[in-house]
Amino acid sequence: MGVAADRAPEGTAHVRSHRFPRRWRARWIQAPREAYTHGRRTVLVRRTISVTEPVPAVVPARVCADSRYVLFVNGHEVVAGPARDNPRRLRYDVVDLAPRLRTGTNVLAAVVTFYGDALPWWMPGPTLLSEVSAGGFLFEAELGDGRVVGSDASWEVRAVPGWDAGPPLGVVGRGRERIDLRQVPDGWAIDAPAAAAPDPDASDPATASDGWVPAVELHAGGLGELGIAGPPSFPFGPYGANPLAPPQPRPVEVAAGPDGTFVAERIVVGTLELTVSGPPGSTIEVDPSEFDAAELARIEATEPVVEAPGPAITLDGGRRTIETVDLVGFRTLRVTASDGADLEKLTVRERWRPAEGDASFACSDPLLERIWAVGRHTVSLCTLDAYVDCPTREQRAWTGDGVVHQMVDLATNTDWGMARRYPALTAVPRPDGMLPMAVAGDAEHHDIAIIPDWALHWVHAVDNLRRYVGDPDEVASLLGVAEGVLRWFEPFRDDNGLLTDVISWVIIDWASVHTQGRCAALNGLYGRALAEFAAMATWLGDDGRARWARRRHEQLAAGFEQLWDPERGRYVDSMVDGERRPMASQHAQAAAIVGGLAPPERHGRLVEVLTDEASLVHATFGRLDGEATPNSGMAPGGQRRREPLPPPWWDVDRRVVRAQPFFRYVVHDALAAAGRADLVPSQCRDWAALLERCDTSWAETWFGGTVSHGWSSTPTRDLMVHTLGVTPAAEGFTEARVDPALGDLTRARGRVPTPAGMIDVDVSTDALVVDSPVPIVHRGRRLAAGRHQLPGVTAARGGP
Repeated sequence: MGVAADRAPEGTAHVRSHRFPRRWRARWIQAPREAYTHGRRTVLVRRTISVTEPVPAVVPARVCADSRYVLFVNGHEVVAGPARDNPRRLRYDVVDLAPRLRTGTNVLAAVVTFYGDALPWWMPGPTLLSEVSAGGFLFEAELGDGRVVGSDASWEVRAVPGWDAGPPLGVVGRGRERIDLRQVPDGWAIDAPAAAAPDPDASDPATASDGWVPAVELHAGGLGELGIAGPPSFPFGPYGANPLAPPQPRPVEVAAGPDGTFVAERIVVGTLELTVSGPPGSTIEVDPSEFDAAELARIEATEPVVEAPGPAITLDGGRRTIETVDLVGFRTLRVTASDGADLEKLTVRERWRPAEGDASFACSDPLLERIWAVGRHTVSLCTLDAYVDCPTREQRAWTGDGVVHQMVDLATNTDWGMARRYPALTAVPRPDGMLPMAVAGDAEHHDIAIIPDWALHWVHAVDNLRRYVGDPDEVASLLGVAEGVLRWFEPFRDDNGLLTDVISWVIIDWASVHTQGRCAALNGLYGRALAEFAAMATWLGDDGRARWARRRHEQLAAGFEQLWDPERGRYVDSMVDGERRPMASQHAQAAAIVGGLAPPERHGRLVEVLTDEASLVHATFGRLDGEATPNSGMAPGGQRRREPLPPPWWDVDRRVVRAQPFFRYVVHDALAAAGRADLVPSQCRDWAALLERCDTSWAETWFGGTVSHGWSSTPTRDLMVHTLGVTPAAEGFTEARVDPALGDLTRARGRVPTPAGMIDVDVSTDALVVDSPVPIVHRGRRLAAGRHQLPGVTAARGGP
């Protein structure tokens, strides 16, 4: 962008405590309407301000845009945003400008991008009667001594019609970002505007100069409030502050590889800073891949590979450095350049959120230590401005996927900001109460589909807030949405309380789980959600809602007996037209346990079904001709189909379908609930197979999909909550349950975060040493906060 390469120091860009007035003194601004283009468009905005000596210690500012902005002070990036959300509750970012200001003249500048059409990470707001929903930029800073500078007609703007995007690509849902450098002035964010007002109190607007024109103030409006000049106003809601600091970019230079490629050591995600040169009008296109060339060739031989497009740059004849607005995730970038064009240098400014704090896990098995670390990194890599499915292909905020990200963060991250943000971000029910399958993007905007079981995983995420965070107001604000989700299922309840013929995409996970008729896995998740809703309502003193949920659960448990196959001693996957179908899966058994639907006397038998390796089979509707194995090259395509389904190719009387990585968190919770948390370490070793596909982040499935999928990271949580055995014993983690279950390990130790500080656990077959800032409960015995040395672990123990 022709801006300075260095960035503001970590920790200087967010001012959390400053209180701005509710009514903004700034105005939404944009380029004149005649400069608009259809769809995506980019505008450069800037103005100067004068700062007298000394520069204030703190200069709080708030900034927002529809759809994206990158804010600079004197050519240095200060912040980029806003974070994705439903546009009716758009949030602004709060930053401190002081570290980048100097005595004298300073240049404020921003790249402002309006996407126009819904994308995986952005959805448009209502446009009727309101100019604001057509894109705009909003900025306000307090310079001290009562001086305020805000976006208004004193700023100058320059439309860049050559900075747009190509058509969206299939399931990826995004097009290629295109930047024509012939229309982007070099040094535009550093050089003082030629005719802009030099002082925030000046009243004369900038005059046209070299393509720069005065900004146009946009007026928000709607029936009853036409012509509102500044926020708060319709349609963007009350404009609350973003509760999370935008991630600071971390530069990673990527070296040039063979055959016109740039290859990173691991998956990276962020904006791309490209230094390019070549004749005017020549072009450079870069295409990201999760794999290096050899890996890609091998994988493409057995499965389709769908990846997102990268940027395309048109050169202006000089040597320029430009940075993209959109995030790009990749391992390899393949470069296509026209004659004379050269990509001289590539730097990724990574914009994911590393886990904070010194949580740790170590044990007598180095493989499990590695699996723990890869999972923690994978979740961080999939934490952008929201929990996303993957940082490479889609970058969508899926409603159900995030439950695993959240649980990993709660168990291994001292910053619970995103773990708390996730249930609120996804709490956007449709009028019927059901949640979108993915939020704050094209899926929510177009109402593409619903995934009923994803909404039930979301209820689990809300209950996690009760257990770990313990803020009654926070949980109460989400309880009504949870009730709406549960009541959405009411029309599908049969006379026995079982959900039957539930519509839309009941995915469960990518395995061959038959969901027609009465689906055991779906009913089990529904039972867990009812029980958790009752617990939340009881905790909040809402006895009426709690009684309703408990009644529904009792009816469901009675009806669920129809799915029990007494001859084979297991729950079948589905029951159609009154007939139990023979197919069975780990999903059905695990959901029956966690849903509180399987009588305790059956738990031992269900553990056998869940863990009998000789009977378990990898199966997916995407493969019809034989058993799958990890890395066998099967793509998760056909699992979206529900009717008609191909006949099972496996022996349905003897074999049980294995859960895919996402649903394994339910399987492991079920083992712990059945008193067999000691089996979790051996279960987590299954992830060794995924290291063959990518050794730094987890793949989407056992056999294919993207290689950085946060939903596959459950071992990282499980080794903390089941093996070390550290979980909340009271709401808000004011007490901790410490109940380790080593299984075949001889020793394990780790540090687990709580709101009061870290709990240290060191356990072996000889001794258990716990150092906790809160009281602990161990084997039913309550102990005070502090350090305790207890007997070692010699038997299976633990619980979810």
